[in-house]
This record gives sequence, C-alpha cells and structure tokens, in this order.
Amino acid sequence: MSFKNIVGQERAIKILNQSLKENKISSSYIFVGSEGTGKKLTAIEFAKAVNCINFDKNSEACEDCQSCNEISKQCSPDLKIIEPIKSSIKIEQIREMRKEIGLKPFKNIKKIYIINIAEKMTLEASNCLLKTIEEPPYYAIIILLCSQIDSILPTIVSRCQIVNFGLIFSCKIREFLLNKNNDLEKEKAEIISKLAQGSIGNASRLLSDKEYFTRREEILNYLSVISPGKYSDDIFTKTGRIVSEIYRIEEILEMIKLWYRDILIIKNTGDQKYVTNCDKLEILIEKSKIYSQEILIDILDYLEQIEEYLIKNVNTRLILERLYIKMVGVEYCLR
Repeated sequence: MSFKNIVGQERAIKILNQSLKENKISSSYIFVGSEGTGKKLTAIEFAKAVNCINFDKNSEACEDCQSCNEISKQCSPDLKIIEPIKSSIKIEQIREMRKEIGLKPFKNIKKIYIINIAEKMTLEASNCLLKTIEEPPYYAIIILLCSQIDSILPTIVSRCQIVNFGLIFSCKIREFLLNKNNDLEKEKAEIISKLAQGSIGNASRLLSDKEYFTRREEILNYLSVISPGKYSDDIFTKTGRIVSEIYRIEEILEMIKLWYRDILIIKNTGDQKYVTNCDKLEILIEKSKIYSQEILIDILDYLEQIEEYLIKNVNTRLILERLYIKMVGVEYCLR
C-alpha cells in the first residue's frame, strides 16, 4: 500500500506530499471527511512515509523496511491508534496518551498518535488533549480523524493543520471495485458505486454483505407499489414488518430516503446520472410523473426528522406509520 493506492483523495495527498518534500511536517493534523473516505488509511500511510528509512523523492514509503512493515501491521511501538470505548473517547485514554508521548520514540523518527472518530471525545478528554497540542514534543505527530469538525473544540482546531477528504466520485469507486474483484459484474459494480454515496468503506461493506441485495430488493419492491392517493386501511400491517426488523432500521430508512431522493431528482432535472438506484430507473421515472414535488419534499424532510426521533426513543411504530401516511399522500388527499 502507498499514497498512490488511496482512491479519490488527490488533494489531501498533495498537501501531505508537499509537507514531506519540504520537510514542513506539522505536529498536529485534523483529517476531516465522511466515514469511509480513506482518512484512517491515509494517516497510516503518512506515518509510514514520515518514518521510512528508505523514503524516496516521490514521497512514497518503501514498504520493505522494518518501520514500514510494523506500521502497516499496526504493531509499531511508535504508532498508537485511539478508538472510542462504548461510544466515546474518555479522558483516561488521553491521559494515557499524554504519559506515553512524554517518552521519545522507541525505534522511529516520529511517534504517531491517531485519534479515530475524534468528535467522540468527551469535553474533559478534549481539554486534556489541548494541553498536549499546545506544547507538543518535537518527535510526536497527532492526527485527529473526524466526520464533522464542528464537534472539535475550536481551540484544538486552531492549532491543527486541516486536511479535507471529499466524497469519492462513483466512477472511481466502480473502478476500484472492478480492479479488486475480477469476478464482479460491471452492472453490480455500478449499482454499488452509486449506493456507496462517495465512500469506499461503504462500497466494501456492501460488496461483502451477501444478503444486502436481497434485503434491498424486498424494500424497493415494497416502495414500488406505493403511490400517492392509493392507500388502504392496512397501514398497521405494512409497517409491522419493518418494526419487526428494528435492528436494521437505519439501513431501511436509508433505502427509503435514496428512493424518494431519486424520484425528486428525476422530477426536477430529468438528469439520470445522479440517480442512486440506477437499476430501478424505469420505475423511478414513472413515480416522478405521479408524485408532486410537495409530497416528495415532505417525505424527505420527515425522514430527516426520524433520525432525531430515534435518538430520543420515540415510539418506532408510530414513526413508521406516519411515514407510510406521508408516502401515500393521505394528508394531501384530505385537504
């Protein structure tokens, strides 16, 4: 692995390469971008490049020296990756890091600390980290990985170099999938690349989940028979099935959201290249003719609200029953 094998993050890699070539490496970084866009992988490759004893003029680690091998396997004594414990990064974890960072590197030029999902730091942990970032030892590099920089203390952000990781174009994800999987059909690679929503991580997860497309087909078949103004009194039966699979409610809601987003895109623009469910294009076009823009926006707005309702533990059955009512346009028919 090396920087050149990281997909779709040319701008981020250019920034890091420049700092390596000019020997202007910052003591602290924030890699910010959606999940699955390569932040953690890039941080590890950067750690290898910084410490590689055979580092070349093209800013690529050699992949063969002991340092590269140990960092690749994440077993280097000078590499520490801090992960959330039970949904948060606690002050005890940062205190432990502060103790370790006071010791010089065991083998390498630099000690690298990667804090994954840094927005999960508690306020106490963030304040503790700030003390280290304000006066870092010359031999240490701290890299924070986060999806939303607004969740990081402004005093920390102001002391770090920001490296942005954008969403990856679907064509690059498709190419990545086909290169890595010789037996993958082009049509399936195309669908996965769209469903991945700009994330290599999502694409890999979808590809490895053998049952995903079966579950997706079931939900999309359910959605394809729903039309505005056509409803019956079996709402409770229809939503009961989804409620029974509450353990994957987020996946189901994401499928529903992408379905109605696709219909809205076709209705407003007629442009099919941005449609996620590209294998259902014919049905989506038909739906765009019978759904009003008002109903589509109402459905999508409510889907956004559902995320907050679930966090607040609002009754799931009631949430989904109301969603179904919106999908069949009952509120508009009764006006």
